Amino acid sequence: MSISASTILLPAPDASWRLVKPRSSVVAEEVESPAEAAEQARPLVIGLPASACRTIGLILPQADPEVLEQMVETQLERRGLHPQTGAGANFRWHLLGPVGGHVVISVDVLAEPFPDLLAVPQASDYTSALRLLDLPAGHIVVVEEQGELVIAAGHAGKLFHSHVFAPISASPEEVSSEISLCRMVLEAEPGFGTITGVTLVGTSWEKQRIAAALDLPVETRDSLQRNTRLDTSNWTRLLPSTVRAAQVAQTRHKAIVRYLILGALLYVALGFLAYAWLTVNQKKVDALAAEVEETNAPAEAVRTTATQWKNLAPAVEVSHFPMVALSAITRLLPPSGVVIREFEFKNGVIDLKGEARDADTVVTFMESIKAQKVLAQYEWTNPQPSVKEKNASFRAQGKLK
Repeated sequence: MSISASTILLPAPDASWRLVKPRSSVVAEEVESPAEAAEQARPLVIGLPASACRTIGLILPQADPEVLEQMVETQLERRGLHPQTGAGANFRWHLLGPVGGHVVISVDVLAEPFPDLLAVPQASDYTSALRLLDLPAGHIVVVEEQGELVIAAGHAGKLFHSHVFAPISASPEEVSSEISLCRMVLEAEPGFGTITGVTLVGTSWEKQRIAAALDLPVETRDSLQRNTRLDTSNWTRLLPSTVRAAQVAQTRHKAIVRYLILGALLYVALGFLAYAWLTVNQKKVDALAAEVEETNAPAEAVRTTATQWKNLAPAVEVSHFPMVALSAITRLLPPSGVVIREFEFKNGVIDLKGEARDADTVVTFMESIKAQKVLAQYEWTNPQPSVKEKNASFRAQGKLK
């Protein structure tokens, strides 16, 4: 995200903070803490005081960005710092430009441990406050931040180096001594150039006393303006570990809430579809029930008719006619030896009485009856011949199967 489209929070000379609205170079309002600013403006870029973000200037040989980053890490380790790389990086380096066969690099390093007061989960980025301001070219700048004095130097108007050197109550002699020492160190850097002046930012400076101890022109300003030409397109995000962890947790929480909402919506949609399906099918069931109700009477009539025809089947079946059965029995009678005395057909039952020459003849006659095609449709009882006066009388019954 472009910083030009963000609200910037800058430290004031006292313990308060100043809000600068997007694309504005003047202070809009004063807030007591970064947390208060986070409630009023988003996205929010927090410019850190030098006590929370140390800025180190380096002049290194020209190389590919990957090699330069390794050089930067090595330089930070030599200074006793503990650089962290990757997603949790605690530093960000800025390429200010070439000089001779070298490149000028400025590195912002977050303080460790990072102050809890400055850890704002809503912040979109952190950087050195002076990096967001327009520095006088060729000047050493001394500025008041949060009750402390910070000395800084720039390269082509961009922050190169800054550090806290004294409380805001330091004497003019202490200030001029620090300026002289800083000038000597910077001008000793190959390719840095010369310091041409000093700018004191604020309203409480004893300019004459400080200038008397220096052989440089000294000027004062009430404040530094925001650098509206600052290019942040290639900046990586610089966030304290606590802020990064809070943002990851917040993102995870939002994702969980989003999935829960989607799940609830899906559940409602499925419930609606199930209700619609049940409604449609209930209508079908009701329609079928109405059709069944309409066909109940005709169906019952059909069933009654079928039952009646079933009951009438024996009567209309030719092979079940009494005369047919009697004719079949008559055809089975031997020329002699068996006489039928009675033949009765009632309700599908044949009651047969007769006499035979002997019991064996009765048995043979009954076997013939059971084997005959028409008479085999009946279940015949075994006759018990009664022999009297050389004749065997018998009675047999056949029930329609």
